[in-house]
Amino acid sequence: MLSDLQKRKLTKLFSLYDSDYTGVLVKQDFELMFKKLSNLRGWSKRSPRCIVLEDKLMRQWQGLEAKADTHHNDEISLSEWFAYYEDILADASASPEMIGDLIELVFDVFDQDEDGRINQAEWGQLLAVFNESPVYAPLVFPQLDQDQDGFLTKNEMRGLFINFCYSDDPDEVANHMFGPY
Repeated sequence: MLSDLQKRKLTKLFSLYDSDYTGVLVKQDFELMFKKLSNLRGWSKRSPRCIVLEDKLMRQWQGLEAKADTHHNDEISLSEWFAYYEDILADASASPEMIGDLIELVFDVFDQDEDGRINQAEWGQLLAVFNESPVYAPLVFPQLDQDQDGFLTKNEMRGLFINFCYSDDPDEVANHMFGPY
């Protein structure tokens, strides 16, 4: 069972995906996210990177819809989102794949110099694309960057996202990785 803290954080995560602010997740949210991400990078619709990005986002939507849309109405409500995450977090074999896919997507788009690291400015772009003010980047990034090298690697991000999802500690630094919840 999800704790109240987990529900608050997962509500925040839900809102990041709700690109059109309707209170439900639909395919159009992922299409809008694709447009925002490809525009951010200036990728042409026919570029290989753009094609791969669109494929990843559509596969993410299809997987989410298949597992979370229990009402079979082509949308995912917050309660369905909670049920989905309750199942994912209870299944130790499912969460690494979901987390790995998310991290790959983040690095594909936001690691603009392709050095395998995300810096504070790139984190601010991530927040902005996902419906959060980039003003939170300088507030939260130094806490997320626990080794204080100015970057987040894929392994660091994996640990943070795992803590974001699983931790019930109100003082966990990962709780604020996507801004206030």
